[in-house]
Amino acid sequence: MPVRIVQITDLHLLPPGERLMDLDVNERLQRVLAHALSRRPDALFLTGDFCAAEPRQDMFHQLRPLLDATGVPYYITPGNHDDRGMLRNAFFLRGHNDAPVYGLVQVADRDFLFLDSSPGSVDDEQIEWLGRALDAYPDADLVMHHPPVPLGVTFMDNNYPLRDTKPLLNVLSADGRPRHVFCGHFHSGRSVVWNNLTVYLCPPTSFFIDPEPEEFRQEDLPPAYQLLEWSADGLRVVPTFVPENA
Repeated sequence: MPVRIVQITDLHLLPPGERLMDLDVNERLQRVLAHALSRRPDALFLTGDFCAAEPRQDMFHQLRPLLDATGVPYYITPGNHDDRGMLRNAFFLRGHNDAPVYGLVQVADRDFLFLDSSPGSVDDEQIEWLGRALDAYPDADLVMHHPPVPLGVTFMDNNYPLRDTKPLLNVLSADGRPRHVFCGHFHSGRSVVWNNLTVYLCPPTSFFIDPEPEEFRQEDLPPAYQLLEWSADGLRVVPTFVPENA
């Protein structure tokens, strides 16, 4: 039986009535959620940057009822615009205060290892846990906010990459087993193969970044999400844009 997961990333939410880069980011998220639910997913993965700039507790409390109303199980990892403690307060996540938010998520017969890259790096505690987790769940895929390798989105690769990636990549590549990584952060959409990893960059619900220039340049695109579907034929990844009146 196919397993369907919807990945949503880089929401950059604001209080009602406010706009980001002339975009109604709240309406864009609601449009994505409505469209994504029509795909009847088994779960939602949300890969961070829930707040527009600085973390705000009210933004997490604003998000929770939207997700609860879907009736679909959802799983969360923070981004660099988020606060771990605030996220825990809103969603009652395990752990305490500013400790990393990470762990095993199982959807049907599939295993996923969520990592917390919100400080811009993955700490030693998580690296050690990841090694043990991959021994126990060798077919597991990875879910995190930051891409672990360059993706060809020039402005983000040059200015806001994940730092200190060598220990993480050593663990992910140690057994040479093909592995998928689902991430966000770069405000674009693409897939990149790096050694044994295939990295899928989910397009954002908020603003897009033109991947070509070295300087920041916004792209005018509708909000989007990524459908992940496993069947007997393997994995199918479908970036999905949601125009008005879709």
